Amino acid sequence: MADDPERLVTDALRAQATSTNAGFVAPVPIADEAPAPMSAWWVLGLALLLGLAAGTVAAVITLS
Repeated sequence: MADDPERLVTDALRAQATSTNAGFVAPVPIADEAPAPMSAWWVLGLALLLGLAAGTVAAVITLS
């Protein structure tokens, strides 16, 4: 039995590290999922909103 407290802690940590799998984990394969394609309606809607925003900015600049 060791009398030094640091030696006791060192021995305890070493025993714990060798009794577990020391952080080694078997890799789990992750399935690659392709993102869903954007619907044509979403693209047209975003284009419409962008056009309205640009037109609003142009109108405000022109009328001011």
